[in-house]
Amino acid sequence: MPELDLHGEVFYDKVYGCWLGKNAGGTLGAPLEEMFGTPEPLDVRWYPELRAGGIPNDDLEMQLVWLLALEEVGPGILARDLARYWLDHIGYNFDEYGMAKANLRLGLEPPLSGSHNNWFVDCMGSPIRSEIWACVAPGAPRVATRYAYQDAICDHAGGESVYGEMFNAAVESAAFVVSDRHQLIDVGLSYVPQNSKTAVAIRTAVDGHAGGLDWRETRRRVLAATPHHVAQYSPINLGFQVIGLLYGEDFGDGICTTVNCGYDTDSSGAAIGSYLGILAGRSGLPERWIAPLGDTIATNESWGGVRHLSDLPRPAPTELGELAERIRAVALTVLGAAGAVGADGVLRTTEDELYADASVRDLWSASPTTVEYQHADLRVAVDYLDGPTVAADGVKELRTVVRNDRRDPITVRCAVDVSDGWKAPPVQEVEVLPGSETPLTWRIDVPVRALLQDSNRLFLRVSPVDRPELPAVPLVLLGGAACRVSGPYDANGYGDEWPLDTPFPPERVRGSVLASDSRDGSWREVVASGNSLPVAGEFADPGVLYLQTFVYAEMAQDAWVVVDANCPVRFWVNDEPVATANRYRGVRPCHRGSPDSAGQVGLRAGWNELLIKLVRRMDAPAADCHLLFASPDRFRTALTQLGRTHFPWD
Repeated sequence: MPELDLHGEVFYDKVYGCWLGKNAGGTLGAPLEEMFGTPEPLDVRWYPELRAGGIPNDDLEMQLVWLLALEEVGPGILARDLARYWLDHIGYNFDEYGMAKANLRLGLEPPLSGSHNNWFVDCMGSPIRSEIWACVAPGAPRVATRYAYQDAICDHAGGESVYGEMFNAAVESAAFVVSDRHQLIDVGLSYVPQNSKTAVAIRTAVDGHAGGLDWRETRRRVLAATPHHVAQYSPINLGFQVIGLLYGEDFGDGICTTVNCGYDTDSSGAAIGSYLGILAGRSGLPERWIAPLGDTIATNESWGGVRHLSDLPRPAPTELGELAERIRAVALTVLGAAGAVGADGVLRTTEDELYADASVRDLWSASPTTVEYQHADLRVAVDYLDGPTVAADGVKELRTVVRNDRRDPITVRCAVDVSDGWKAPPVQEVEVLPGSETPLTWRIDVPVRALLQDSNRLFLRVSPVDRPELPAVPLVLLGGAACRVSGPYDANGYGDEWPLDTPFPPERVRGSVLASDSRDGSWREVVASGNSLPVAGEFADPGVLYLQTFVYAEMAQDAWVVVDANCPVRFWVNDEPVATANRYRGVRPCHRGSPDSAGQVGLRAGWNELLIKLVRRMDAPAADCHLLFASPDRFRTALTQLGRTHFPWD
């Protein structure tokens, strides 16, 4: 029977080794990370760059924030709690981080914050945050993965990366009591759906190793089994981590093998470093790899990448010894609350208990669009079904489930409070039996464009009869962006450069660009949900397509505007050219954008016009285009206060 004394030196040694290993692997891989994957492997055998304490990165410092959250909230912490720590502490907006934080500022709770308008749900932002959950639930993967799930749905709900974080947390938690690497992988695989891309990539790595292939050929097979053009695609990187675990002959060889697989090298390098660091412990790690880094923790707090780590009454740890001791204290609380550790502080488990059970597998089918609220008498779940976006003059359907946790039947009167211009649906009254739940469907009429806001905050009042009143449940509906398209205009056979440089009718302006008839051509109205523009269905034939949309700014301000398309694109703001990208490439629609398809513009107070021109040849894939607005500083924070739901003439 596996045992682990949380008061003992072995546990402390393994926790210390986890973070040392993570620091080493992340430092090795950080200078080599790219945005897009490359077919050829790397060849690195030592740190390309060295700094005392390692190179700061989000992989480690965000988990300092989660430690603070665990200390302050306690073992009952949920995604809703973590979301507040995102807004308090996380300054940068890389990829899915920026998408999730924008959703939170618009009023969405997890899991909607992770699933809505998030192209990066399958990327590495959450698998890199697994170690804290493993360390506070050592030898208890079922506990660790439940926390990992709550973490992952904040910014990856509905994506492969939820499985990636659960796999990592399971492997790392089990590594405190299991040393066989194949068994660790088996344990981890029990925590992810077997038909997921994550499982496919991992099994491909395992099969390649078992078949006697060298790591380069196994890498090639992982890429073939789960192809993707973006370097941060998590299934590929999980496969690379397993390659390092199986092929690495020692710590240095293991982290180098994973990093030499390429793609998201700092994240995968940090993860394999954690795997091996837990297995070896601080005492078993080679001095050659860890001595240059020291025991201090490097962060990006100096420039605001993370915030409020050092200015708290009890600041975040600044060196690994303190981190290990504070994790020990939290682990005793977490495992105590889970009933997994005795009064003596010793975890006693079984081989079977290391593997996922039905309660963990249930998480795989949890809806990424359902937000749950726990009240004293009732639990209320709100399912947004196809998402929170609404179109003007339409009808939005929501489904709620009211569950009675008390011992007597409760009569519940449910009503939706709406904003000005909205029409409230009829009040519904139901009796909910003890221990049962009652579903209710709501059809909410959406007002005309001029009354639709970007974030529309409605409330569901769930009032139990003859019981204390309960807080209202938020219903946050996001207005779709009003757009118009013109075309496609025939340009087949002319290549890409001529159509891109040749003005078609929509480029001719008569009077103010804010007028409905200012641009020539025939226009039809469409609605965009989030950053993705509705061009694929409008661009079935090759040629040139124009899309026009408008942005309302409360005050004059500079903005970073990104138009990320998989085909040649040019765009203008207020009829001034901003950027031109004459190439075909898979999109990577983050707030930073690419240098050739983004630029800083000065938005006027009031209305601003944006015109996008897309060129597509006959043999090109379906058009894909995304529009994002961010702050012009290094943070690239989404500008969620800009109005985009209607036209100036509405």
